[in-house]
Amino acid sequence: MGGAQPLAAVMAGASCLAVECNPDSIDFRLRTRYLDEKAETLDEAMAMIDAWTKAGEAKSVGLLGNAAEILPEMVRRGIRPDIVTDQTSAHDPINGYLPAGWTMAEWKAKRESDPKAVEKAARASMKVHVQAMLDFWNAGVPTLDYGNNIRQVAKEEGLENAFDFPGFVPAYIRPLFCRGTGPFRWAALSGNPEDIYKTDQKVKELTPGNTHLHNWLDMARERIAFQGLP
Repeated sequence: MGGAQPLAAVMAGASCLAVECNPDSIDFRLRTRYLDEKAETLDEAMAMIDAWTKAGEAKSVGLLGNAAEILPEMVRRGIRPDIVTDQTSAHDPINGYLPAGWTMAEWKAKRESDPKAVEKAARASMKVHVQAMLDFWNAGVPTLDYGNNIRQVAKEEGLENAFDFPGFVPAYIRPLFCRGTGPFRWAALSGNPEDIYKTDQKVKELTPGNTHLHNWLDMARERIAFQGLP
């Protein structure tokens, strides 16, 4: 689960099921209001998503589990999300990716005692993980990763068509750059949150027709806490 993923989905009007293997990460995101609910089984999480969808609500749930196990099970059940993405730390197969079937305690211990075994198991799990993402892609579900090297590892492990689905940047960000749209950040060296609110208001005045941006600024003020300097 990427930290901002659940909140970003909700701010875009979608319900989100985010798979996270670390219970502490789920609890932290609940405390900081980046996540709405948590679940310990896929059945429980899907029941929440179904209820929110029927009620026309956009909410998020963090499912405690391993994406390399949950995604294949979702494929097996015929569950079809509107979009599938991955933000695991697959670029670091020893310290950033929990192998399928392993407990957190086992993983932490073997990272010290047998890092080569951890890497081997993690890489094998990534292959399974990417295969499930390919299954979603082939079923017509928009699927992407975020440049975390998981497709490359899967290909090295023998999954020849690992790159059939795209990365987020070439699929979505580059076309925006071509239109002159991209990320823009500003900080208030005064340390006064009111200065951020003033700059937000000025941006809205300068972009009167950009409803999407206005909505984001309004929701950011409501849901996103300042970190360090505002």
